Formats: sequence, C-alpha cells, structure tokens
Amino acid sequence: MNLTELMECIPHLTEILHIVREAFENYDDPAHDISHTFRVTENASEIASREKCDLQKAVAAALLHDIKRPQEALTGIDHAESGAEYVLRLLPTMGFNISFVSEVSQAIRSHRYSGGLTPSSMTGKILQDADRLDAIGAVAIARVFSYSGKVGTPLHSLEFSPCSSYSGNSRSSINHFHEKILKIRPETFWTETARKMAEDRYSFVVEFVQRFLAEWGQI
Repeated sequence: MNLTELMECIPHLTEILHIVREAFENYDDPAHDISHTFRVTENASEIASREKCDLQKAVAAALLHDIKRPQEALTGIDHAESGAEYVLRLLPTMGFNISFVSEVSQAIRSHRYSGGLTPSSMTGKILQDADRLDAIGAVAIARVFSYSGKVGTPLHSLEFSPCSSYSGNSRSSINHFHEKILKIRPETFWTETARKMAEDRYSFVVEFVQRFLAEWGQI
C-alpha cells in the first residue's frame, strides 16, 4: 500500500506522519531524508502484508525509525536508541497499548543492521529488512553518489583498494559498494518476502558496479 492507502486504514497515521514531516523539515542528508523513510514504510507495508504480520506495528515502526536521525547529525546521539525512547513517550499519548508501544520501540532500537542487534520480534525483523532493502537497487545507487557528492568523496580511484570491512567511511563511492552495499545479499534478510524483493535489486547493483569499472578503465 502507498501512504495514502495506509492513512485510510491505520488510526493516528496522519498524526504520526505530521510529526515525522516536522522532524525532517530542515534536514538535507540525501541518503536519509524523509523520502527514505517513506520508501522504508512502503517496503515494511509490503513485507507485513505478504508475511501476514501486524501491518499497524510495521508501518508505525517504519515511519518513526529515523525520527531522531536529524538530531544525530547535530549532536552525535544514537538515533536508533534515542528514537526508541522517544516512541515510548509518544505513542501512549495516542492511545496505543503498552504491548504495541514496547514492540515498536524495540524494533526501532534494533533496526540498524550495522549495530549488531538482533530484532526480538517480527516487527523488528520486518523493519530491519525494509530499511536494508532501501540500501540496494537503483535508488540506493543514487543515494550513494548523492551523499558522496555532498561530502566530497571521489567516484573511484585506482589508488584506493576497498577495505575488507566497512568502518563508517569509504575512500571512494565504488569502494563503498564493495565494503558495504554488495554485502547486503538477499540471503541475509530475515523474511522470505524481503529475500525475494532483494534479488533483483542486488543483481542490479552487481551489474552496475561491473559496468562502471569496465567503463572507468585502468587510468
């Protein structure tokens, strides 16, 4: 479902969406802007629907998963941890019960795959899958180069070989694919639905990197 359809069937979604829009109003990170949140939400909706899981929990968690990302950019806080705590305060004011709130909060706390936390619920697994899906595919490629342009990272350089693991920064855009993006393989997703969704996206990234390197040459 798209956001319009979701708002028609999930209580308080319009209110949550308004809060999310306000949080991202002056945030200009091209890799984690509000459009990323919307794509993750649609991914989560599709996974939850196909897996016959709680759609309301999955969508709420997805919409709010990066709510503290702008604050992280300013202060260095962990946006996953801070977002989880924020949700514990926010959702009860909308009438959600403690079980719902706790599961959504924990899903947000564990959504960073690089953080090494294993999701403890189906909602958490759906959120992590939905978030990681946006890191592969055509839009993901655009995100990598957009962010690289913002921070001044070169497209590619034969002087910089990829590292064996990702340390938080890559010396070139192409290195970033090798160090992080190409490790998001379809079989590493939690749900069968996400694994199937990941297959074409992953293949596209592999083909892109191969063609890029072929066209770049040896200079």
